[in-house]
Amino acid sequence: MKRGVPGRKGTKSESQKQAKRHRLAHEFGEWQDWLRDTLRETGFFIARTDSKIWLTLIMAAVAGILHWYHITTLFENDRHFSHLSTLEREMAFRTEMGLYYSYFKIIVEAPSFYSGVWMIMNDNLTEYPLVINTLKRFNLYPEVVLASWYRIYTGAMNLFGIQTQKCWTVNRGEGLSPVESCEGLGDPASFYVAMIFLLNGLMVSVFFLYGTYLSGNRFGGLLTVACYFFNHGESTRVMWTPPLRESFSYPFLVVQMLLLTYILRTQNVNRRSLIALSVSNVLFMLPWQFAQFVLLTQVASVFGIYILGFIDSAKLQKIIYAHMVSLAVCFVFMFGNSMLMTSYYAAFLIVSWSILELGPKYLKLYTKNIPSWALEGFSCLFGTIILKFLMCLIFGISDDVHISNLLKAKLTGYRDFDTSMYTCAVEFDFMEKETPVRYMKTLLLPVVLIVFLVSIKKAFQYIMLKKKSSER
Repeated sequence: MKRGVPGRKGTKSESQKQAKRHRLAHEFGEWQDWLRDTLRETGFFIARTDSKIWLTLIMAAVAGILHWYHITTLFENDRHFSHLSTLEREMAFRTEMGLYYSYFKIIVEAPSFYSGVWMIMNDNLTEYPLVINTLKRFNLYPEVVLASWYRIYTGAMNLFGIQTQKCWTVNRGEGLSPVESCEGLGDPASFYVAMIFLLNGLMVSVFFLYGTYLSGNRFGGLLTVACYFFNHGESTRVMWTPPLRESFSYPFLVVQMLLLTYILRTQNVNRRSLIALSVSNVLFMLPWQFAQFVLLTQVASVFGIYILGFIDSAKLQKIIYAHMVSLAVCFVFMFGNSMLMTSYYAAFLIVSWSILELGPKYLKLYTKNIPSWALEGFSCLFGTIILKFLMCLIFGISDDVHISNLLKAKLTGYRDFDTSMYTCAVEFDFMEKETPVRYMKTLLLPVVLIVFLVSIKKAFQYIMLKKKSSER
């Protein structure tokens, strides 16, 4: 063998290593630029929130801890949850709450995490003899995540020999037999409830940051948290019904609103902000089937401020793109759930995007006698209704017809079994007469009316000023 050959190969290998080093240096430089831009944006956000960010974060943490303690205490005082036996704790989850918890229990007690997920995706008990994917049907991603956390937690604690629960014999008086009651995160029901309360405690921390960001000082955050506590019974029911779907979704809605506010206030919207908005949308929609209606009203409001001229079409298009991406991601994660793609939310996104794309070309041809804002508004409204009807007709989807019937029952005298069953619940029935009185006592209604009137006045002044400047 010739000795020169290895030498030539060594030279080639050295050049490859050098090229690899250059490539890594280039990638590292790009990462540094990205980090620098991110910190610059974060710095702007922090500066807008408060100059003493550490104090703001401490106050936000205190607000979250107070809310966590409050809802935990209310739940314990109502159920005496820590003194119940395992069976009694499971029975404390009434109605659909017990259904959601049962799937968490299936994954926890399965031989492995993946076998547990397979069991809930091929369930033959809930709608026997049918085999259904309950992960798709009932939005069970929270139970899947919590079950994985529980298995990781108990596995790690067992590995290190750390006790996760303490069991006691509770004597319940004459005529009642004693029961064994276990406390600690090692108990599945206690772990399940604790994680929900922790998430909703963090939500109030985000509320504090949101109020601080909107007002520019910490007093705004304190006022926001105070108003939330004053109207606590009207704002959440997590302390009475922890496993319900909104208990998992609501905290991510607050994060989503904070991100959307930041995007609306920022002159140049970058990709990272839109990605964060999409992620928060996904986390909000996955656990709760009614989240799409909340986002529908939100996007409609953003479209309204576009019509009034407060934001430009480019920013609105970016927001709509972020919503479209999050809707598509949820559609995939929900195994092609037809209710998402044929919803009013999806129809509104398509119609509003079409108006932004085609409006400048075609709608202006018909705005000689009709104001453009009226034409765009009515086009979006009726276009959404028509497109929703056509999509349901084409794809033969009627899974969400009970939602439309519920709205019809509110506006007309329509009644069927589903609407009668829904309206039996206070949440879906008409507003009680005592509700406005409670809002008056907490000063919520007067403050909202004042803010509404001031907003209308400011919007009218802005429109008139813009009209005068255009006439010049």
